[in-house]
Parts: sequence; structure tokens; C-alpha cells
Amino acid sequence: MTPMNVLVVDDEPAIRQVLSAAIGKAGHQVSTAASAAEALARLGKGDIDVVVSDIFMPVTDGIELLKLARAQGFDATFIMVTAFASVDSAIEAIKAGAHDYITKPVRNEEILHRLEQIGALRGLREENRALRDLVLGGGRRYRFTSPAMRMVDHLVARVAPTASTVLIVGESGTGKGVTAREVHELSTRRDGPFIPVNCSAIPETLLESEFFGHTKGAFTSADRARKGLFLQAHGGTIFLDEIGELPLAMQTKLLHVIEAKEVRPLGSEQVHKVDVRIVAATNRDLPAMVREGRFREDLYFRLSVFQIQMPPLRERREDIPGLIRFILAQQGGGSGVPLAIDPEAEQMLLHFDWPGNVRQLENVLHRAAILAEGGRIRVTDLPAEISRTTFARGRSEGAGGATLRERVRAFELKLILQAIEEANGDRRLAAQRLGIGLSSLYRKLDEYSSEESTG
Repeated sequence: MTPMNVLVVDDEPAIRQVLSAAIGKAGHQVSTAASAAEALARLGKGDIDVVVSDIFMPVTDGIELLKLARAQGFDATFIMVTAFASVDSAIEAIKAGAHDYITKPVRNEEILHRLEQIGALRGLREENRALRDLVLGGGRRYRFTSPAMRMVDHLVARVAPTASTVLIVGESGTGKGVTAREVHELSTRRDGPFIPVNCSAIPETLLESEFFGHTKGAFTSADRARKGLFLQAHGGTIFLDEIGELPLAMQTKLLHVIEAKEVRPLGSEQVHKVDVRIVAATNRDLPAMVREGRFREDLYFRLSVFQIQMPPLRERREDIPGLIRFILAQQGGGSGVPLAIDPEAEQMLLHFDWPGNVRQLENVLHRAAILAEGGRIRVTDLPAEISRTTFARGRSEGAGGATLRERVRAFELKLILQAIEEANGDRRLAAQRLGIGLSSLYRKLDEYSSEESTG
């Protein structure tokens, strides 16, 4: 579950109290407002992710609150609540931009499920947006220098204008979500919806309902009809991230949708034709899963009509220097002056293996930018894991001729980095535990980084 800041808006104190208690108990931060005016003031702080608002309130109702929030540029997701099961108000709320609509009395499990869905969707969208800004530069594609990424560009350009299903494979953090969106935006469906779905974030019991929708009364908590994700994506693209996490039963149903181009909501006898392009992604080994009987072979062949392999960062190190400068240019702190990085620190980043790939590199640089003084990132601003790993690699490569002094200094560095890690990056505390001054600790780290950069 993704913790969020939730604002509960209702003119009835008892309802505010009950909803706040349930939402807070689930791990979310909760604020309350008794009116639309209070809600707008709270939204003005800029940290609200979700608004759970009553529709029927005196003076300014929930739908008007939603419209005012949108007009003022607040991007919080709205869930509308009412005691009156009015189809007209539901339609009006959705048209105004509400994410969902539920009726009183609100069951705790229902509101928490809605919040879980929103959290997963917001998380995926923010990750895609961050990676897109990182790799595409907010609409301007970053020009990678590695042949591997140039090949990805070439494949995207070739497959995007076609109707082919696309399977994007690669490790976490390599930009699969960015590539999926680019396939959509370079296609003839660019004006249609792009619906990202994290298959691993939806409980197995709700997958069919989420994918294909349901009618009112289809199951116990289905108090109204719901449009499934495939119908929402009609005329556009649906991005099935983490496709390897789908259970076998759902794989069979997905295969039918691909072949028949139709869906049937739960509880309905009526089928709906859907015109949807499927782009799927996974960090799993699907052929191995097929051999083990955990993924349908026919579905795999349907999804992998055209496959794009996203290379890990450690296999395209020539992209790292340019990415470092690109990321630092985005993190200049609003000053307009990009952060600089010492050559020694850059060398350490260049030789790290990056199991989290581009996403991990961005996180490391973001942390280092916070610690950096004077607008320059130094070795001492990098996580201990980076320094320890790259130094150990350099020493292991030349261990055969290591002198006693070199071995002692390597052991000393290991102790220093271990102390920093155990102090959660607090170098002052690490120095105290080691019994040395802070300036001595910094001097030693600088000496080791200089030795590492010179071999």
C-alpha cells in the first residue's frame, strides 16, 4: 500500500470522524474539512494526494469544490460520496473529473480499496513521469550515446505506427514505462487514452472486475456498475506492467480478449467490443515461466509479437556521464546553475553496477545533491555502498601485487565505510564511533578516492 495524504470533506462531524479513523488506521495521513472553503484552504498547502468529499454540502457542494480545485490547479484525486444513489450526480461528478463515486453508508473496506487503487495508479504515473522527464527531458528525447539505447530508439520508431502488440523486457529501473508511453505517443492512437496498469498491485480476487468491469450486484460490494480498464482504454493503449505477475486463470481471460477483441463485465451477459493496443512489460523471465507452467505459452506468443529489450545501465556505461549531467541539470535547486561533480565521484558512479539502473542513479544523485556544499558533489556525498563497492573492485583487480600498506589502508577504508553505513550516513556520528575527528574522516575518504581514481 502506498501511504498518501488524504483530505476528508464532509459537513457532518460524525462522518468525518469515522472516515478519518479508518483511513488513518490504514497508514495514510488524514486531514479534515467541514466545508468547501476549508478544503480549498487545506489544498493550498500543496501536499494532498486524495480528496474524499461529500457531494451534498451547504453553500458549496462537492462537485463545485472539485471544479474549483481543478480551476486553481490542484491535481488531487477526488472520490465523491453521497447518501443519494443518483445516477445524474454520479455522471456529473465523473464529467467534472472525479476518479470515483461511492454511496453512503461507506464501508471501510470499500474506501480503503479505492485508496489502494489510487495509490498504485498514482505511484505508477509518477514513476513514469519522473522517468520520462529524466530520459525524454520533458518531451525532448535525451540523446543516448550507447548503441544499445540507439537500437531501442530504432525499434520504438519502427513498431509505434503499427498495430502490433509489444512486449518490453528488462530489469527494474531501465525505463520500460517510458518506452511504453513513447510507443503510444508515436502511434496513430496518440490522441486516445493511455491506461497504465500495475498487474502486481491489484489483488487477485479483483483482477477480473478491474480489467473488464462489473454490473451492479455482480458481487457483494458491487453497489453500482463499474467500467473496466480495457473499456477505459478503448481507442488507445493499455500498458500492462508486471505482466508476469498475472495468475494463470487471468492469463486465460486476457488471451480471450486479445483474440476476440471483446470483454464481458462480471455479472453481465452482454459483450463489448474493444479497440485497444496492448503494450506489456516485465522484469521476469517469461520463457522460463512458460517452461515451468507458470505462464501460458500461447499468451506469451501473443504478447511478444514485437519485443524490445531494455539494456541495464551496467552494460551501457558510456551513457552514465551524460545521464549524470542531465540529472544534475534538473536538480540545480531552482538556481539555474547545474550542480557540478568531482571527477573522483564521477568515476565511482561510472564503475558501480547499478542494480536499480537509471532510477537508482537518479536517487543517488538526488541524495548527493542535498548533501553537496558549494554546488559540487564530492565522494563524501555518495552513499557508502557506492564508495565501498567501487574501491573494493579496484583493489581486487590489483590484489596480486598489493603491499602491506595497501592492505592496511583497504582494511581501514572498510571500517570507515562500515561505520558510516551503520550511522545511516551520519559522518559526524561515524567519526565519533571510530574515535577520530570529523576532518580526519573526510581527509581519509578524499585520500582513498584520489588513490582509486589514479589506480
